[in-house]
Amino acid sequence: MDFKLTDEQRALQMLAREYAEKSVRPIAAEYDRRQEASDCVPWEVLEEGSKLGLRTLAISEKWGGGGADMLTLSIVGEELGAGDLGVAATFDQTWKFSPIVEHWTNDEQRERFIPPMIEDHRFLLATCITEPGAGTDHVLPYAAPGAGVQMRAERSGNSYKLNGTKQFISNGGTAKLYIVYARTDKTQGGIKGITPFLVPHDTPGLSVGRVHDKMGRRLLSNATLVFEDAEVPAANRLGEENGAETLRNSRIGRGRGGYGATVLGAGRAAFEEAVKYSQERIQGGKPIGQHQAVAQMIGEMYTRLEVARSALWRASWSVDYAEEYDPKFAWLTKVFCSEAAYEVCRLALEVHGGMGYMRECPVEKYLRDVISFLHGAGNNHIFRIKMSSHITGLPVS
Repeated sequence: MDFKLTDEQRALQMLAREYAEKSVRPIAAEYDRRQEASDCVPWEVLEEGSKLGLRTLAISEKWGGGGADMLTLSIVGEELGAGDLGVAATFDQTWKFSPIVEHWTNDEQRERFIPPMIEDHRFLLATCITEPGAGTDHVLPYAAPGAGVQMRAERSGNSYKLNGTKQFISNGGTAKLYIVYARTDKTQGGIKGITPFLVPHDTPGLSVGRVHDKMGRRLLSNATLVFEDAEVPAANRLGEENGAETLRNSRIGRGRGGYGATVLGAGRAAFEEAVKYSQERIQGGKPIGQHQAVAQMIGEMYTRLEVARSALWRASWSVDYAEEYDPKFAWLTKVFCSEAAYEVCRLALEVHGGMGYMRECPVEKYLRDVISFLHGAGNNHIFRIKMSSHITGLPVS
């Protein structure tokens, strides 16, 4: 593995850093404090990023995208996360699922969905798995009949009718296209008996139930989606019926080596604030960075960030270039980067003392934002269990 950045990677890193510093960070606090969750999405800033090519980075060049590999996405994701974790996650959600739309579809589907995705600067993607009664049991998964996804997809001629509710959907209410997982075989449980569908946002019978009012990461929309006899053409089915397990076990479905990139960026931003404050704040006749207690915290934060980035880059590289992809890398990275970022933000608040608890200090927002990653897309404890099962070969329930 050679992690010497290419000229293109450095250029994209600088592009994302400048965008984050000049366009995202200046507006982040104001949008974060808006009372209505539905008003927190900074569309003008997202469009600006899209025009820079950031939204379509994960789509191949032959379709007009950036053709970025996972390592490049991780490098860019960290820079965006340093600007605002909600904005970064908005782009990251589209990056994660663009390869599915490009590579898991047939020729007709690609011709139908990818050109509009490239042309429309507000064309975001989202995946819909989590339901009010189906959370971590689809991640572990718990495969008993009646467990996991309960949204029904029933075949009727040349279409399917979808009925059910999806909850906590990132980019919910803002995405133009949803990858929806629905049960097509109710005798199966967990990921078995599930079929993914491409569902446009304006499908009759699909509505936004509510936009979730979150503690942090507020610039990313999360919403409940309600499907009431939503009619989806059979031509929108992804792969074979009951084929969700095959998709999720593929390299594309598991290819989340860069999952911790954006949260790492938020941790880095908090670290930079702490370093600056330790140099400027005078107590006991000298900058607080000269006090051993603060110096130890600065060293600890730096160590956690550097080790997390090393793990992130290795996992990201393996998605595209390892001879045999190991999904434990992605799970490890999600766990380690999110917990490292959380601890860095907590220590950054400690360095700031009482000022860190004030809303005028950016550190309190970074802490609220990163907490979401400890639970999002699967609780960290669940991913540790998944790693254990792969290591020992023993199922854990």
